[in-house]
Amino acid sequence: METVLVVPSLKISGGNREALRLATDLIRAGQMASVLTMWSSPHAMHSSAPVEQLSGWLPRAAYAVVELPMLAYRFARWIAARRRSTGKLADAMVFTHYATLPLALLVPRDRRFFFVQDLEWNFIGDGLASQLLRRIVLAIYRTGRIISANPYLTRSLSEEGLNIAVEAPIWADPSFGGPVDGARDIDFVMVLRKGPHKRLDLYLDFINRTVARGRLHVAVITPEDDIATRVQDKVTECLLRPSVAEMQQLYGRSKCFIHLSEHEGFGLPPLEAMGSGCVPLCRNSGGVQAFMTGVLLTSLLLPRDISSDTFFKRAVDVIGDADALSRLRLEAKAVFDAGFGVCAKARCSLGRALA
Repeated sequence: METVLVVPSLKISGGNREALRLATDLIRAGQMASVLTMWSSPHAMHSSAPVEQLSGWLPRAAYAVVELPMLAYRFARWIAARRRSTGKLADAMVFTHYATLPLALLVPRDRRFFFVQDLEWNFIGDGLASQLLRRIVLAIYRTGRIISANPYLTRSLSEEGLNIAVEAPIWADPSFGGPVDGARDIDFVMVLRKGPHKRLDLYLDFINRTVARGRLHVAVITPEDDIATRVQDKVTECLLRPSVAEMQQLYGRSKCFIHLSEHEGFGLPPLEAMGSGCVPLCRNSGGVQAFMTGVLLTSLLLPRDISSDTFFKRAVDVIGDADALSRLRLEAKAVFDAGFGVCAKARCSLGRALA
């Protein structure tokens, strides 16, 4: 059994991390798995699975439409070369992002899988473009089999009339687990990324409020150079493309993780922070419902239409109540730890679904 996962590039992102973990899971289960990228990346993530590239181009949104026909041609040649050398295509071709979907149409339907980690039409905001992308994405999904990344997405896709072949729940990397005691000198930590649904504007507003209030220590993690340049003088610490170990150490020093995204298919960063007892305060972006469970954590799941002023006041209240924060810290760690067994059990069926 052989599986090839097709990704746009190996740039640092939660979606790519989970695609690589899916490949690793298959290899650990005794199957063959590799990764095929459409574009290159100056800061590529490490992959334990073999990686091939269709091009050495850097991913640029402005050129993507122009480059897609050439990438499709190269993908067709890649398919032909594999058939010449091995006598067949891979048993399963798993497409992991809406940018990869045009290539999926070149693969026989019985080999065509989609690893869905988000409702991807939300990536480009609202409006006509988003609705058009939604129609295209759903139409292509119906031509293959879907691997859903969590119950929230399974429910959302089922409501669109799609059948889910298997649910392969994602969870945080175990390396994010750490002790919950110890001094915490950072009040708020957050991950800043580009994209309409990431709501950089809300994060910048939150940071400005901490500056205006004073005596608050804020840490920022980002994979983007320009974001780091923009905020580094306003925050206590700014980590640019840190390692998992560096992030875990920062979470272990932080009291509260701030999550302000508009929509996330999962939203891994708050869960990763929970592994070290950093308490998440989240706008309800959808996927975070998978781990913001129980009475204590659900109380920290706030509506998306909450005002910036009200959210900030709630954040200050959370870090200001030491006893409540201690209870929340233990609950966050317990949820983080409990998820591994549940996800491992569910993923056992993944190999059968790809066969």
